[in-house]
Amino acid sequence: MRGSREDDGSADLDDVERRLRAIRDDPEKSTTLRELAQYQLERVAALRAARHGTGTPAVTVDRLGPFRFSAIPATGIVSVEIDRGDGLVPLVAVVSADEIRRLTPLFQHVREHAAAGESIRIDLREAFLDLLGHDPFDGQLDDR
Repeated sequence: MRGSREDDGSADLDDVERRLRAIRDDPEKSTTLRELAQYQLERVAALRAARHGTGTPAVTVDRLGPFRFSAIPATGIVSVEIDRGDGLVPLVAVVSADEIRRLTPLFQHVREHAAAGESIRIDLREAFLDLLGHDPFDGQLDDR
C-alpha cells in the first residue's frame, strides 16, 4: 500500500535531492557541475514550496534560438542550455548573472540571424572563451 508521501511524488523528489546533494558535495566533480546541482536543489525546494502552497517557484525560463535560460533570481546563477539538434545531448553551462551580461553580444548575434531567417553557425567554445575568458562547458565540447 502506498502512503500519501509516495502518492504526491515527494519520494521521487527525495531521491533526486539526495543525488543532487551528492554531486554538489563531491569535491572531485567540476565546479560547473556542482553549481548546477546547487541550482537544481533550489528548484526542488521551490517545487516543494509550491506543492505545499508556501510560494511559487521563482524560476524564470527564456528561450532564444538554440539557447534556453533558466534562472532563480535570488541566486545570481543562470543555467544556459544549448540545443545542438540532431539528437545530441544539449550542452549546459552554469554562469553568473554578470557573465550573462558579458555574453549579450553573442545572444544579439543569434537574435539578429534568427530574425533574418538565417542559419546560425557558431563555434560555442570560441564565443564563450572570447566573451568570458573561460570554457563553462567543462569538457562537454571535447573534440573527440
